[in-house]
Amino acid sequence: MDASLKAFMKGIIDYAGLFPPADLSLDTAIRKYSMYRKIDDSWMLSRFIMPGWQLDELKPYGEELFQEGEPFAFSVLGKGTETVSDYQEHLEELIDVLQRFHATHGDRVTTDILEIKLPREAVFAYDDKLLAEIYTETLERMDSSASTPNEIFFEGYFDKNWKKEVGLAIEMLHSVNADFDGANVKQGAFKLRCGGVKADMFPSVEQVAFALNKVREQNIAIKCTAGLHHPIRHYADSVNTKMHGFLNVFGGAMLSYAHDLSNNQLEEIIRDEDPDRFSFDDEGFYWNDLKVSTKEIAELRDVALISYGSCSFDEPREDLEQLGLM
Repeated sequence: MDASLKAFMKGIIDYAGLFPPADLSLDTAIRKYSMYRKIDDSWMLSRFIMPGWQLDELKPYGEELFQEGEPFAFSVLGKGTETVSDYQEHLEELIDVLQRFHATHGDRVTTDILEIKLPREAVFAYDDKLLAEIYTETLERMDSSASTPNEIFFEGYFDKNWKKEVGLAIEMLHSVNADFDGANVKQGAFKLRCGGVKADMFPSVEQVAFALNKVREQNIAIKCTAGLHHPIRHYADSVNTKMHGFLNVFGGAMLSYAHDLSNNQLEEIIRDEDPDRFSFDDEGFYWNDLKVSTKEIAELRDVALISYGSCSFDEPREDLEQLGLM
């Protein structure tokens, strides 16, 4: 396998088997994840995405699955909320359940990432001070305990004024990060939703490119979720729309870091449906004549382009094999 593909795909997939379209039961999903941890391709696997309000339901697996191999790694998912007060209340609930979870399972589990939607009230008020208060309160509350996540990924919204909304959310996150000096929490980061079970849940190429370049400009890490089961952008009958490809999105973002691409240039990569234009060798990843080195890929994956959630761990690997990349 080419070194650049290894660096690109290392730990990139957070397993989201609980969520549509897979929509598996907790028992089936957690056992599938446990099995994936033992196969040859486990190096591509990262965390199990787990709703925070369901963490207590994992207690029966503590003496069985959690005792095998490395500690079970979880990315904890928060609920979407409408108001700031609902968000604050949910934050306290998450902290309580996280503390119980770690008290029960000790060092056999990790919960280093929290994924949480910003309260709609804060986003659509277009109030930078209110957003800053939300970010600061979340980082400080999570920083108060070593058992709570140390990377917080805040999810925004693509609405009518999406450039203003997403732009402000990312800019204020940068501002808060610059002033925050936590003992446990490393940073606030951004979560980009790339699809769903309906066509209107997929952001446009323009929206994805804007978000990717905005986090790059503001030095914010990003993780993605939903809609990235396959390497290359394509039309999917199941949702009656085009689905983004993880090579397009992550590869485009890497090339944008390497070459300071404009939004229009990045859009061209994200929009491309020709797999022959994407290639790997030991030296780097290429799209047409643009290259990002293997060393740069490893560095970006470590600090900037973290992972993406997928309800399937099989489809991404099978597609890479079909493309002759594995």
